[in-house]
Amino acid sequence: MKTSREIENRIRQLLVDELDRRVAMAQARVPVNCKFNHRQPLDPRRLVEGEPNPHYNRISDTEQTIGLCMVGADNPEDWKGTICEDTIDAQRCPLFKPLLSKEKIWKQLKLDLGDTGWVKKTMPELFALLWVLDHSTPPALPWWKRMWFWLLRVEPEPRASFVSDSLLQLPSSGSDETAGS
Repeated sequence: MKTSREIENRIRQLLVDELDRRVAMAQARVPVNCKFNHRQPLDPRRLVEGEPNPHYNRISDTEQTIGLCMVGADNPEDWKGTICEDTIDAQRCPLFKPLLSKEKIWKQLKLDLGDTGWVKKTMPELFALLWVLDHSTPPALPWWKRMWFWLLRVEPEPRASFVSDSLLQLPSSGSDETAGS
């Protein structure tokens, strides 16, 4: 038979695991985690004013979308309309900004844990352990985990280095390297 102390420790471990899961999801450098990513529906019309739509691209009946980077979209003349659809796009992007901040992750976790229906549906083991102890809310996270979360930076770094356009330019014809040949 488990003591109440052992049950509380298991509850704390479940809370730590949930926080770690949420942080890992927030740190995943994928397009949907970027503040600038916008899912734009593709044009669903086969015909436009009786003529075939050249932009119609429908494989199935479900609505299809494409990810667009909205940085600079406030100025349509200069906006390039960059497509940000694949994970590699987000991993190489120097403008990637996480959608969820540390504060938002923490607030949402506390809000979710305060909702008994959410706990029962999403974390049944936690719900059962709270029921055994006759608690309505879980105990606080361990001090070391709160300290770790306070120190954590939820801003993932790019996995692939970004190469600037200036590095791709050819050297000028008057340089010393070409003069000797």
